[in-house]
Amino acid sequence: MKSSFPAQMMSLLGIATLFTQCQKDERVAPQATTLSSTVKSMSLDEIRAIRTNLAPDSIYLTDQGKQGLFKLVSTDKKSTDNTGITLVTSNGLRYKRAFTGAANATWFGVSTTDSDIGPELQEAVNAHNVVTIPDGAYSQVTKVILRSNVTIKGNPGKVTLKLNGAGYISFQNFWSEQQLENITIDGINWEVSSTAKVEGSYGPITIDGPTVKNLLVQNCQSIHTSKTANVNWFFLKVSPGKSTDNIIVRNNYARGGRMGVEFLAQRLPQKYLGKNITVTGNRFENCSFGISIAGSFSNVTVDANYLKDCPTYGVEFAGWLHNSTLSNNRFEGKFADLFAGNWENDGDGTIGEGTHMFGNRTIGTCTGKWTIRNGFNMLMENNYINMTGVLDLTGSTNNAQITGNKIISTTENKVIQINYVGNLRFINNYISNESVKNSWLVIIVNGAGATNNLFTNNIIVKSSGGYVGYGNGASIKFYNNYDKDGNVISL
Repeated sequence: MKSSFPAQMMSLLGIATLFTQCQKDERVAPQATTLSSTVKSMSLDEIRAIRTNLAPDSIYLTDQGKQGLFKLVSTDKKSTDNTGITLVTSNGLRYKRAFTGAANATWFGVSTTDSDIGPELQEAVNAHNVVTIPDGAYSQVTKVILRSNVTIKGNPGKVTLKLNGAGYISFQNFWSEQQLENITIDGINWEVSSTAKVEGSYGPITIDGPTVKNLLVQNCQSIHTSKTANVNWFFLKVSPGKSTDNIIVRNNYARGGRMGVEFLAQRLPQKYLGKNITVTGNRFENCSFGISIAGSFSNVTVDANYLKDCPTYGVEFAGWLHNSTLSNNRFEGKFADLFAGNWENDGDGTIGEGTHMFGNRTIGTCTGKWTIRNGFNMLMENNYINMTGVLDLTGSTNNAQITGNKIISTTENKVIQINYVGNLRFINNYISNESVKNSWLVIIVNGAGATNNLFTNNIIVKSSGGYVGYGNGASIKFYNNYDKDGNVISL
Protein backbone atom coordinates (compact mmCIF):
# COMPACT_ATOMS: atom_id res chain seq x y z
CA MET A 1 0.00 0.00 0.00
CA LYS A 2 1.33 3.40 -1.02
CA SER A 3 1.60 6.06 1.65
CA SER A 4 -0.12 9.38 1.20
CA PHE A 5 1.87 12.50 0.27
CA PRO A 6 1.39 14.07 3.73
CA ALA A 7 2.72 10.94 5.35
CA GLN A 8 5.77 10.90 3.10
CA MET A 9 6.50 14.53 3.92
CA MET A 10 6.28 13.89 7.65
CA SER A 11 8.72 10.99 7.35
CA LEU A 12 11.27 13.09 5.45
CA LEU A 13 10.97 15.88 8.00
CA GLY A 14 11.70 13.43 10.84
CA ILE A 15 14.86 12.18 9.14
CA ALA A 16 16.08 15.74 8.59
CA THR A 17 15.45 16.59 12.24
CA LEU A 18 17.36 13.53 13.42
CA PHE A 19 20.29 14.41 11.12
CA THR A 20 20.37 17.96 12.45
CA GLN A 21 20.39 16.69 16.06
CA CYS A 22 23.29 14.36 15.32
CA GLN A 23 25.26 17.26 13.90
CA LYS A 24 24.54 19.30 17.04
CA ASP A 25 25.75 16.47 19.36
CA GLU A 26 28.99 16.17 17.43
CA ARG A 27 29.63 19.87 17.74
CA VAL A 28 29.36 19.88 21.59
CA ALA A 29 31.29 16.63 22.21
CA PRO A 30 34.83 17.04 23.82
CA GLN A 31 37.52 17.46 21.24
CA ALA A 32 40.78 15.42 21.39
CA THR A 33 43.89 17.35 22.34
CA THR A 34 45.72 18.57 19.30
CA LEU A 35 49.50 18.53 19.71
CA SER A 36 51.95 21.08 18.48
CA SER A 37 55.43 19.76 17.76
CA THR A 38 57.00 23.10 18.64
CA VAL A 39 58.82 23.38 22.00
CA LYS A 40 57.39 26.42 23.73
CA SER A 41 59.14 28.35 26.48
CA MET A 42 56.72 29.11 29.29
CA SER A 43 56.72 30.06 32.95
CA LEU A 44 55.28 27.86 35.68
CA ASP A 45 52.20 30.06 35.97
CA GLU A 46 51.67 30.02 32.21
CA ILE A 47 51.82 26.24 32.07
CA ARG A 48 49.33 25.84 34.88
CA ALA A 49 47.02 28.35 33.18
CA ILE A 50 46.75 26.36 29.94
CA ARG A 51 43.08 25.82 29.05
CA THR A 52 43.15 25.26 25.30
CA ASN A 53 43.15 21.81 23.77
CA LEU A 54 45.73 22.99 21.28
CA ALA A 55 48.60 22.02 23.62
CA PRO A 56 52.30 21.80 22.91
CA ASP A 57 53.77 18.35 23.26
CA SER A 58 56.93 19.83 24.84
CA ILE A 59 57.47 22.87 27.04
CA TYR A 60 60.67 24.42 28.30
CA LEU A 61 60.08 25.74 31.84
CA THR A 62 61.85 29.07 32.29
CA ASP A 63 61.47 29.76 36.05
CA GLN A 64 64.82 30.34 37.76
CA GLY A 65 66.06 27.20 39.50
CA LYS A 66 63.34 25.07 37.94
CA GLN A 67 64.38 25.20 34.27
CA GLY A 68 63.95 22.10 32.18
CA LEU A 69 62.10 20.31 29.41
CA PHE A 70 58.63 18.91 30.13
CA LYS A 71 56.70 16.55 27.85
CA LEU A 72 52.97 15.98 27.72
CA VAL A 73 51.84 12.56 28.97
CA SER A 74 48.32 12.29 27.61
CA THR A 75 47.66 8.92 29.27
CA ASP A 76 48.26 10.29 32.80
CA LYS A 77 45.02 11.41 34.40
CA LYS A 78 45.90 11.14 38.10
CA SER A 79 49.36 12.50 38.97
CA THR A 80 49.34 15.56 41.18
CA ASP A 81 51.27 18.73 40.54
CA ASN A 82 54.47 18.68 42.63
CA THR A 83 56.20 21.64 40.94
CA GLY A 84 59.41 19.71 40.30
CA ILE A 85 58.59 16.71 38.11
CA THR A 86 54.85 16.87 37.32
CA LEU A 87 52.92 19.98 36.25
CA VAL A 88 49.14 20.00 35.79
CA THR A 89 47.35 22.52 33.56
CA SER A 90 43.98 24.11 34.27
CA ASN A 91 42.28 21.67 31.93
CA GLY A 92 43.95 18.61 33.49
CA LEU A 93 46.86 17.90 31.17
CA ARG A 94 49.99 16.40 32.78
CA TYR A 95 53.49 17.45 31.81
CA LYS A 96 56.44 15.38 33.06
CA ARG A 97 60.02 16.62 33.33
CA ALA A 98 62.37 14.89 30.90
CA PHE A 99 65.51 13.96 32.87
CA THR A 100 67.65 11.09 34.09
CA GLY A 101 69.46 10.62 37.39
CA ALA A 102 68.78 12.62 40.54
CA ALA A 103 66.07 15.22 41.05
CA ASN A 104 67.22 18.67 42.12
CA ALA A 105 65.51 19.92 45.28
CA THR A 106 65.30 23.44 43.84
CA TRP A 107 62.88 22.17 41.20
CA PHE A 108 60.34 21.80 44.01
CA GLY A 109 60.89 25.26 45.46
CA VAL A 110 63.66 24.53 47.95
CA SER A 111 65.54 27.81 48.28
CA THR A 112 68.12 29.42 50.53
CA THR A 113 65.70 32.36 50.91
CA ASP A 114 62.81 30.21 52.16
CA SER A 115 62.04 30.40 55.90
CA ASP A 116 61.09 26.69 55.92
CA ILE A 117 62.11 24.28 53.18
CA GLY A 118 60.43 21.33 54.91
CA PRO A 119 57.24 21.16 52.78
CA GLU A 120 59.12 21.62 49.49
CA LEU A 121 61.78 19.05 50.44
CA GLN A 122 58.99 16.65 51.38
CA GLU A 123 57.54 17.06 47.87
CA ALA A 124 60.94 16.19 46.42
CA VAL A 125 61.36 13.12 48.63
CA ASN A 126 57.88 11.92 47.75
CA ALA A 127 58.41 12.47 44.03
CA HIS A 128 61.74 10.81 43.25
CA ASN A 129 64.06 8.15 44.62
CA VAL A 130 67.24 10.27 44.45
CA VAL A 131 67.17 13.91 45.55
CA THR A 132 70.15 16.26 45.61
CA ILE A 133 70.24 19.50 47.58
CA PRO A 134 72.47 22.14 45.96
CA ASP A 135 75.22 23.88 47.93
CA GLY A 136 73.97 26.48 50.37
CA ALA A 137 72.45 27.12 53.80
CA TYR A 138 68.72 26.43 54.20
CA SER A 139 66.24 26.99 57.04
CA GLN A 140 64.04 24.07 58.04
CA VAL A 141 61.23 23.96 60.59
CA THR A 142 58.88 21.30 59.22
CA LYS A 143 60.23 17.74 59.44
CA VAL A 144 60.50 15.53 56.36
CA ILE A 145 59.01 12.05 56.67
CA LEU A 146 61.30 9.40 55.23
CA ARG A 147 60.08 6.60 53.00
CA SER A 148 61.65 3.48 51.54
CA ASN A 149 63.92 3.56 48.49
CA VAL A 150 65.08 7.15 48.77
CA THR A 151 68.50 8.83 48.74
CA ILE A 152 68.96 12.41 49.95
CA LYS A 153 72.39 13.85 49.29
CA GLY A 154 74.51 16.95 49.02
CA ASN A 155 78.14 17.86 48.53
CA PRO A 156 79.75 16.99 51.89
CA GLY A 157 80.42 20.12 53.91
CA LYS A 158 78.55 22.42 51.51
CA VAL A 159 74.88 21.82 52.30
CA THR A 160 73.58 23.03 55.68
CA LEU A 161 70.07 22.64 57.07
CA LYS A 162 69.54 25.17 59.85
CA LEU A 163 67.08 23.96 62.47
CA ASN A 164 66.65 27.38 63.99
CA GLY A 165 62.96 27.63 64.80
CA ALA A 166 60.64 25.40 66.79
CA GLY A 167 61.73 22.39 64.76
CA TYR A 168 64.67 20.22 65.78
CA ILE A 169 63.90 17.12 63.69
CA SER A 170 64.98 17.13 60.05
CA PHE A 171 64.26 13.58 58.84
CA GLN A 172 61.87 11.26 60.65
CA ASN A 173 59.87 8.08 60.31
CA PHE A 174 57.57 6.96 63.11
CA TRP A 175 55.08 4.65 61.39
CA SER A 176 55.48 1.29 63.14
CA GLU A 177 53.21 -0.44 60.61
CA GLN A 178 55.42 0.63 57.72
CA GLN A 179 58.66 -1.08 56.71
CA LEU A 180 61.48 1.33 55.96
CA GLU A 181 64.24 0.08 53.70
CA ASN A 182 66.94 1.18 51.26
CA ILE A 183 67.53 4.72 52.55
CA THR A 184 70.69 6.83 52.19
CA ILE A 185 71.38 10.23 53.75
CA ASP A 186 74.68 11.52 52.44
CA GLY A 187 76.62 14.76 52.82
CA ILE A 188 74.14 16.86 54.82
CA ASN A 189 75.13 19.32 57.58
CA TRP A 190 72.85 20.49 60.37
CA GLU A 191 72.98 23.51 62.65
CA VAL A 192 70.70 22.86 65.62
CA SER A 193 69.86 26.14 67.32
CA SER A 194 66.19 25.33 67.84
CA THR A 195 64.04 27.31 70.26
CA ALA A 196 62.13 24.17 71.26
CA LYS A 197 62.35 23.18 74.91
CA VAL A 198 63.02 19.46 74.88
CA GLU A 199 65.54 16.97 76.17
CA GLY A 200 65.54 13.47 74.76
CA SER A 201 66.48 11.09 72.03
CA TYR A 202 64.77 12.75 69.08
CA GLY A 203 66.99 14.90 66.88
CA PRO A 204 67.87 15.71 63.24
CA ILE A 205 67.61 12.02 62.20
CA THR A 206 64.89 10.20 64.13
CA ILE A 207 63.51 6.77 63.29
CA ASP A 208 61.15 5.33 65.89
CA GLY A 209 58.90 2.37 65.28
CA PRO A 210 59.25 0.65 61.92
CA THR A 211 61.24 -2.31 60.74
CA VAL A 212 64.36 -0.81 59.16
CA LYS A 213 66.59 -2.46 56.58
CA ASN A 214 69.54 -1.11 54.58
CA LEU A 215 69.97 2.35 56.07
CA LEU A 216 73.16 4.30 55.33
CA VAL A 217 74.03 7.68 56.88
CA GLN A 218 77.42 9.04 55.85
CA ASN A 219 79.53 12.18 55.39
CA CYS A 220 77.19 14.30 57.52
CA GLN A 221 77.80 16.89 60.24
CA SER A 222 75.63 18.15 63.08
CA ILE A 223 76.54 21.10 65.32
CA HIS A 224 74.24 21.58 68.32
CA THR A 225 74.20 25.04 69.92
CA SER A 226 70.65 25.15 71.27
CA LYS A 227 70.39 25.70 75.02
CA THR A 228 66.83 24.36 75.12
CA ALA A 229 66.73 21.52 72.58
CA ASN A 230 69.12 18.99 74.11
CA VAL A 231 68.65 16.21 71.57
CA ASN A 232 70.57 13.48 69.76
CA TRP A 233 71.96 13.77 66.29
CA PHE A 234 70.97 10.22 65.20
CA PHE A 235 68.35 8.05 66.91
CA LEU A 236 66.96 4.68 65.84
CA LYS A 237 64.53 2.74 67.99
CA VAL A 238 63.33 -0.77 67.20
CA SER A 239 59.87 -1.43 68.64
CA PRO A 240 58.81 -4.85 69.97
CA GLY A 241 58.18 -7.24 67.10
CA LYS A 242 60.08 -5.08 64.60
CA SER A 243 63.65 -5.56 63.39
CA THR A 244 66.70 -3.88 61.94
CA ASP A 245 69.23 -5.23 59.48
CA ASN A 246 72.26 -3.61 57.86
CA ILE A 247 72.37 -0.16 59.45
CA ILE A 248 75.58 1.79 58.73
CA VAL A 249 76.54 5.16 60.25
CA ARG A 250 79.97 6.20 58.98
CA ASN A 251 82.27 9.17 58.47
CA ASN A 252 80.06 11.68 60.29
CA TYR A 253 80.80 14.45 62.79
CA ALA A 254 78.57 15.66 65.63
CA ARG A 255 79.26 18.17 68.37
CA GLY A 256 77.25 19.34 71.35
CA GLY A 257 74.32 16.93 71.12
CA ARG A 258 72.75 14.85 73.86
CA MET A 259 74.08 11.78 72.05
CA GLY A 260 75.98 11.47 68.81
CA VAL A 261 74.40 8.12 67.91
CA GLU A 262 71.82 6.13 69.85
CA PHE A 263 70.37 2.72 68.97
CA LEU A 264 67.62 1.40 71.21
CA ALA A 265 65.81 -1.94 70.94
CA GLN A 266 63.48 -3.67 73.35
CA ARG A 267 63.89 -7.39 73.80
CA LEU A 268 60.33 -8.61 73.93
CA PRO A 269 58.74 -10.54 72.33
CA GLN A 270 61.87 -11.93 70.68
CA LYS A 271 65.53 -11.18 71.31
CA TYR A 272 68.09 -10.02 68.74
CA LEU A 273 65.62 -8.57 66.28
CA GLY A 274 68.17 -5.82 65.81
CA LYS A 275 71.20 -7.03 63.88
CA ASN A 276 74.13 -5.90 61.76
CA ILE A 277 74.70 -2.44 63.23
CA THR A 278 77.91 -0.66 62.16
CA VAL A 279 79.12 2.69 63.54
CA THR A 280 82.51 3.50 62.02
CA GLY A 281 84.82 6.38 61.20
CA ASN A 282 82.77 9.00 63.05
CA ARG A 283 83.91 11.82 65.34
CA PHE A 284 81.78 12.89 68.29
CA GLU A 285 82.76 15.79 70.54
CA ASN A 286 81.10 17.34 73.58
CA CYS A 287 78.10 15.05 73.29
CA SER A 288 76.90 13.75 76.64
CA PHE A 289 77.13 10.26 75.13
CA GLY A 290 79.23 9.70 72.03
CA ILE A 291 77.76 6.34 70.99
CA SER A 292 75.08 4.31 72.74
CA ILE A 293 73.99 0.83 71.63
CA ALA A 294 71.32 -0.25 74.09
CA GLY A 295 69.00 -3.17 73.69
CA SER A 296 68.59 -6.47 71.91
CA PHE A 297 71.19 -6.36 69.13
CA SER A 298 73.38 -8.94 67.43
CA ASN A 299 76.45 -8.30 65.27
CA VAL A 300 77.28 -4.79 66.47
CA THR A 301 80.49 -3.13 65.26
CA VAL A 302 81.77 0.14 66.74
CA ASP A 303 85.05 0.73 64.93
CA ALA A 304 87.56 3.52 64.30
CA ASN A 305 85.53 6.32 65.87
CA TYR A 306 87.02 9.36 67.63
CA LEU A 307 85.39 10.30 70.96
CA LYS A 308 86.37 13.55 72.64
CA ASP A 309 85.12 15.23 75.83
CA CYS A 310 81.86 13.29 76.25
CA PRO A 311 81.00 14.05 79.89
CA THR A 312 78.95 10.91 80.52
CA TYR A 313 80.10 8.06 78.27
CA GLY A 314 82.33 7.87 75.23
CA VAL A 315 80.80 4.55 74.18
CA GLU A 316 78.01 2.67 75.93
CA PHE A 317 76.99 -0.95 75.39
CA ALA A 318 73.80 -1.77 77.29
CA GLY A 319 70.98 -4.27 77.14
CA TRP A 320 71.41 -7.61 75.39
CA LEU A 321 74.30 -7.37 72.95
CA HIS A 322 75.51 -10.49 71.21
CA ASN A 323 78.64 -10.82 69.11
CA SER A 324 79.63 -7.16 69.46
CA THR A 325 82.94 -5.51 68.58
CA LEU A 326 84.59 -2.39 70.00
CA SER A 327 87.72 -1.82 67.95
CA ASN A 328 90.29 0.80 66.93
CA ASN A 329 88.47 3.70 68.59
CA ARG A 330 90.29 6.77 69.93
CA PHE A 331 89.42 8.54 73.17
CA GLU A 332 90.58 12.03 74.10
CA GLY A 333 89.75 14.38 76.94
CA LYS A 334 87.21 14.07 79.74
CA PHE A 335 84.61 11.39 80.37
CA ALA A 336 82.86 9.85 83.34
CA ASP A 337 83.42 6.51 81.57
CA LEU A 338 85.42 6.19 78.39
CA PHE A 339 83.58 2.93 77.90
CA ALA A 340 80.53 1.85 79.91
CA GLY A 341 79.58 -1.75 79.34
CA ASN A 342 76.36 -2.44 81.15
CA TRP A 343 74.78 -5.25 79.21
CA GLU A 344 73.40 -8.73 79.66
CA ASN A 345 75.07 -10.76 76.98
CA ASP A 346 73.68 -14.20 76.24
CA GLY A 347 76.98 -15.60 75.02
CA ASP A 348 77.36 -19.30 74.29
CA GLY A 349 80.33 -19.77 76.62
CA THR A 350 83.02 -19.21 74.01
CA ILE A 351 85.62 -16.58 74.87
CA GLY A 352 84.96 -13.56 72.71
CA GLU A 353 81.47 -14.62 71.71
CA GLY A 354 80.08 -11.81 73.81
CA THR A 355 82.19 -8.74 73.03
CA HIS A 356 85.57 -8.40 71.38
CA MET A 357 87.52 -5.26 72.34
CA PHE A 358 90.76 -4.60 70.52
CA GLY A 359 92.93 -1.80 69.19
CA ASN A 360 91.28 0.95 71.24
CA ARG A 361 93.58 3.77 72.42
CA THR A 362 93.58 6.92 74.48
CA ILE A 363 95.16 10.15 73.23
CA GLY A 364 97.24 11.41 76.13
CA THR A 365 95.74 10.76 79.55
CA CYS A 366 91.95 10.69 79.62
CA THR A 367 89.85 11.65 82.60
CA GLY A 368 87.50 8.80 83.46
CA LYS A 369 87.33 5.04 83.90
CA TRP A 370 86.61 1.91 81.87
CA THR A 371 83.61 0.02 83.25
CA ILE A 372 82.56 -3.48 82.29
CA ARG A 373 79.42 -4.82 83.92
CA ASN A 374 77.80 -8.02 82.73
CA GLY A 375 80.43 -8.58 80.07
CA PHE A 376 80.10 -12.37 80.06
CA ASN A 377 82.60 -14.03 77.73
CA MET A 378 84.36 -10.86 76.68
CA LEU A 379 87.75 -10.83 74.96
CA MET A 380 89.72 -7.64 75.61
CA GLU A 381 93.06 -7.54 73.83
CA ASN A 382 95.72 -5.16 72.56
CA ASN A 383 94.17 -1.95 73.88
CA TYR A 384 96.14 1.04 75.21
CA ILE A 385 94.24 2.82 77.98
CA ASN A 386 95.86 5.67 79.89
CA MET A 387 93.29 7.20 82.24
CA THR A 388 92.75 8.73 85.62
CA GLY A 389 90.29 6.01 86.66
CA VAL A 390 90.24 2.23 86.92
CA LEU A 391 89.31 -0.80 84.87
CA ASP A 392 86.21 -1.85 86.81
CA LEU A 393 84.84 -5.37 86.27
CA THR A 394 81.58 -6.26 88.00
CA GLY A 395 78.33 -8.16 87.52
CA SER A 396 78.17 -11.10 85.16
CA THR A 397 81.58 -10.66 83.58
CA ASN A 398 82.69 -14.20 84.39
CA ASN A 399 84.95 -16.02 81.94
CA ALA A 400 86.31 -12.86 80.30
CA GLN A 401 89.89 -12.81 78.98
CA ILE A 402 92.06 -9.68 79.18
CA THR A 403 95.30 -10.09 77.25
CA GLY A 404 98.02 -7.96 75.66
CA ASN A 405 96.67 -4.64 76.97
CA LYS A 406 98.46 -1.64 78.41
CA ILE A 407 96.34 -0.25 81.24
CA ILE A 408 97.55 2.77 83.21
CA SER A 409 95.89 4.79 85.93
CA THR A 410 97.41 8.13 86.86
CA THR A 411 95.39 9.09 89.94
CA GLU A 412 93.71 5.99 91.42
CA ASN A 413 95.32 3.94 94.14
CA LYS A 414 94.39 0.87 92.11
CA VAL A 415 94.31 0.12 88.38
CA ILE A 416 92.04 -2.93 88.18
CA GLN A 417 89.06 -3.50 90.44
CA ILE A 418 87.24 -6.85 90.35
CA ASN A 419 84.07 -7.28 92.40
CA TYR A 420 82.23 -10.62 92.61
CA VAL A 421 83.49 -11.79 89.21
CA GLY A 422 85.25 -15.13 88.65
CA ASN A 423 87.19 -17.13 86.09
CA LEU A 424 88.89 -14.06 84.57
CA ARG A 425 92.20 -14.49 82.78
CA PHE A 426 94.76 -11.67 82.74
CA ILE A 427 97.64 -12.63 80.45
CA ASN A 428 100.53 -10.57 78.97
CA ASN A 429 99.24 -7.17 80.09
CA TYR A 430 101.11 -4.08 81.26
CA ILE A 431 99.32 -2.76 84.36
CA SER A 432 100.60 0.36 86.13
CA ASN A 433 99.78 3.15 88.56
CA GLU A 434 103.42 4.04 89.01
CA SER A 435 102.82 7.80 89.02
CA VAL A 436 100.24 7.66 91.81
CA LYS A 437 101.61 8.81 95.15
CA ASN A 438 100.85 6.60 98.14
CA SER A 439 99.27 3.86 96.03
CA TRP A 440 97.38 1.21 97.94
CA LEU A 441 97.26 -1.67 95.46
CA VAL A 442 97.55 -2.13 91.71
CA ILE A 443 94.91 -4.88 91.53
CA ILE A 444 92.11 -5.63 94.00
CA VAL A 445 89.85 -8.71 93.84
CA ASN A 446 86.89 -8.73 96.18
CA GLY A 447 83.87 -10.78 97.17
CA ALA A 448 82.35 -14.22 97.10
CA GLY A 449 82.23 -15.52 93.56
CA ALA A 450 85.44 -13.70 92.66
CA THR A 451 87.25 -16.99 92.47
CA ASN A 452 89.69 -18.68 90.12
CA ASN A 453 90.90 -15.41 88.60
CA LEU A 454 94.19 -15.99 86.81
CA PHE A 455 97.12 -13.54 86.47
CA THR A 456 100.10 -14.73 84.49
CA ASN A 457 102.89 -13.20 82.38
CA ASN A 458 101.83 -9.65 83.21
CA ILE A 459 104.10 -6.69 83.96
CA ILE A 460 102.73 -4.95 87.04
CA VAL A 461 104.20 -1.60 88.08
CA LYS A 462 103.44 0.20 91.31
CA SER A 463 104.65 3.25 93.15
CA SER A 464 104.10 2.02 96.71
CA GLY A 465 101.86 -0.39 98.54
CA GLY A 466 101.19 -3.87 97.23
CA TYR A 467 100.67 -5.45 93.86
CA VAL A 468 97.54 -7.51 94.41
CA GLY A 469 95.02 -7.77 97.21
CA TYR A 470 92.03 -10.10 97.56
CA GLY A 471 89.50 -10.93 100.24
CA ASN A 472 85.90 -11.47 101.34
CA GLY A 473 85.82 -14.91 99.74
CA ALA A 474 87.86 -14.05 96.64
CA SER A 475 90.71 -16.22 95.37
CA ILE A 476 93.34 -15.83 92.64
CA LYS A 477 95.95 -17.76 90.68
CA PHE A 478 99.06 -15.62 90.41
CA TYR A 479 102.34 -16.74 88.80
CA ASN A 480 105.03 -15.65 86.34
CA ASN A 481 104.21 -11.96 86.74
CA TYR A 482 107.01 -9.38 86.70
CA ASP A 483 107.83 -5.92 87.96
CA LYS A 484 109.15 -3.17 85.69
CA ASP A 485 112.73 -4.43 86.09
CA GLY A 486 111.85 -7.96 85.03
CA ASN A 487 111.84 -9.47 88.48
CA VAL A 488 109.25 -12.12 89.31
CA ILE A 489 106.65 -10.78 91.71
CA SER A 490 106.08 -12.85 94.80
CA LEU A 491 102.95 -12.31 96.87
